[in-house]
Amino acid sequence: MLSDKRWSAPAQMRRLCTLGLPMEAIVPALMRTLYREALCGAGLVLWFDSRGEVVNLYAPRLPAPAALGAWFGPPPQTRSSASKTGILAGPDRRNAYMATCTDGDDDGRDRDDDRAAPLCPSRHLCGAAAPATLPLQRLCSTVTRHGSPMASLMVYRPAALPPFGRKERVAVKAAGRYLSLNDRSIPADTSAAMYRAGGEHGFLECEPDGRVIRASANGYELLAQASGCPVNRATVPDRLEQAGRQLIQHLLAEGVPRGEPLAPAAERMTTLINPWGLFRLRAFFDGSGPLGVLIERVEHLLVRLVEAMELLDLSVQQGETLLLLAQGLSQDRIAERMGVTHNTADYHIRQLYSKLDAHTRNEAIASALGSLESAPA
Repeated sequence: MLSDKRWSAPAQMRRLCTLGLPMEAIVPALMRTLYREALCGAGLVLWFDSRGEVVNLYAPRLPAPAALGAWFGPPPQTRSSASKTGILAGPDRRNAYMATCTDGDDDGRDRDDDRAAPLCPSRHLCGAAAPATLPLQRLCSTVTRHGSPMASLMVYRPAALPPFGRKERVAVKAAGRYLSLNDRSIPADTSAAMYRAGGEHGFLECEPDGRVIRASANGYELLAQASGCPVNRATVPDRLEQAGRQLIQHLLAEGVPRGEPLAPAAERMTTLINPWGLFRLRAFFDGSGPLGVLIERVEHLLVRLVEAMELLDLSVQQGETLLLLAQGLSQDRIAERMGVTHNTADYHIRQLYSKLDAHTRNEAIASALGSLESAPA
């Protein structure tokens, strides 16, 4: 196993955020890392427009579109003045949030105890979309660009559980800070050839017209991502449902000549790529009953390799070498990107191959990915 010095959770998050991939492509893996560090299993990422309105949302286990309306607070112009200034409702208020911010003290230093940190200026943004069923304690970090809030990520747990401590606040603050680096990296290749690793699966049961009857725990999440429809107040529920239905209708019509009727078939399949990743959709039906749709989201190869590094005894330099090799760079280009000599790059490559018991670039990638497949669930 690797040491904390080599691949701590903050280092893992920073590596994800500097891959040069779209934010959507790294957010699922980023949140998985953050959940482990913050000792919780629920969270959100929100994207904002210039007015502070939510324009998109990421949440594992996204509920049905009809149920999403309860996640969004009132529009910014109708929020109370208390909400706009970041003053929190008391715990006796209905659906109130016991919230804490990840910002440090007024002097910029983090607290050394477990008291709640002070409120941040963008506090109201973090409550713009969140499950409103139970009182929650919430830990969030707002990502700003040119002085304007661009995104916010949060983790939360029921208010009845122990409060978040300093370790969790530091982890969430680090995730937000590294996420702000996302657009400063050299863009990575997002062609189909770079999506070679396994991913998430979701299952939907649908009517022949594409209307979803029921879904697995992450079915609606993957359908929304595959359709590319943003999740916000304007799209929930009608546009979100329509986008999902159109995607399923497109899947059913795949390979059918325009104007000809859709004949029953054992299976239909289509593949598409968008900022969230590569999606494979398969439809299973016999023409007489509900339609089954399997959705697989395949994560980018670089994302999977970063996650594999948590299980491998690689130095930071060897991990960077693996990511550059996976992008198809030559030894000279690897030396240039790492800021080292040709001989030093050669040394890191040879050390990497030795650690992974590999002799070629492809063998090294396969060995690293194999560690994920063999890791306990």
